[in-house]
Amino acid sequence: MKRLLFGFLLLAFATHAQEGESLVVRRKPSEMPKLASSADGFVEVVAADVPGDPMGFRLPILGFATRSIRELERVYKLEMPRRDEAGLAIHALDGRTNDTRVVARAFRRETGLVTRIWLPSPGYSDIDLLRFEIAKAYFASWIERAAPKGTVPGTLPDWFVQGALRAADAQTVHDDVRFVLKLWSSARLPFFPALCTDLRVAKGPAAALPGYVVSYVREKHLFKPVLERLASGLAWDGAWLAEQLTGESDPVQQDRASDERLSRLARAVLSPGLASDWDVQVFASRLWLYPAGRGAAPGRAYSFAESVPLAATNVQLRAAAAKKALDMPRYVLGRGETMMEAGEAYRQFLLAVARGGEPDELSPLLKKADDILGALLAR
Repeated sequence: MKRLLFGFLLLAFATHAQEGESLVVRRKPSEMPKLASSADGFVEVVAADVPGDPMGFRLPILGFATRSIRELERVYKLEMPRRDEAGLAIHALDGRTNDTRVVARAFRRETGLVTRIWLPSPGYSDIDLLRFEIAKAYFASWIERAAPKGTVPGTLPDWFVQGALRAADAQTVHDDVRFVLKLWSSARLPFFPALCTDLRVAKGPAAALPGYVVSYVREKHLFKPVLERLASGLAWDGAWLAEQLTGESDPVQQDRASDERLSRLARAVLSPGLASDWDVQVFASRLWLYPAGRGAAPGRAYSFAESVPLAATNVQLRAAAAKKALDMPRYVLGRGETMMEAGEAYRQFLLAVARGGEPDELSPLLKKADDILGALLAR
């Protein structure tokens, strides 16, 4: 019976809170819910008394929310416009269940926008979802507080919030770029203007798409201008964002500019000293010779294995090998010792091809290089 009564009271609290009403309960001062507030007053955490946990959840949740916001401010060079009232209130309920939900609602008051987040069981709450709702509340409040009086500000899309969290972490940025490069190299990347307009919050590997777009925004120092544009009362406009990022007004030219950027990223060292799967695959795709000049078949490509029996007699092939040998260090520089070792082994093979070596000299050199690359690919 006691459980039933408690459940009813909890449901009544949640219902009133979602309607934005105050819970009117006469209590003794010692029975009032506990409150903790951030130094700047933007975040408040209201916590129920938790049996057996005298410390409660207030300070850990407040610390998590404050650190999340400070990191966003540091990365995107933002500062919350001042206001006396809190913009985010987190309600930590009694935690008697393993309910992982994070329930968020935004309310517009005379004093401004307030986001309330309810955690039915703080010890089990989905941390990633909580971080997302905190970031969403921060950006929404920043836009609202920066808006001129009487202006109805625009809304930041949820996917942009997700991308902002991913773009704030360097390793995640690198992972997102590699995923997008794989899509692009296999002709599966959406049209660039569509990326700026039609994205949605995604799960799994597809979350790399919002992260990639916002990392591009960060690279171009456009994050704050995006928020300021919404604060001015304008609605979200993906076409405007695509134009700002690429410097082109025509959608086809915007997509072409995106391709050129991805082409540069494909050659970049994203993680110094480490060869990613993408780095190894790109390196393997370059192990071809393209003879040019008189007597060469137009557009004909030769694998390194095919060049072994031809090196002694094919002048154009030897010239192509000499050129590839010069390029080989550039392909592996900064990508780890094993990749450097593979590059050097292939360079020695190519130099032997350029000298017109015989198969009994070339085959062992090629096998040594292929074995090193094979280990990287198998990894």
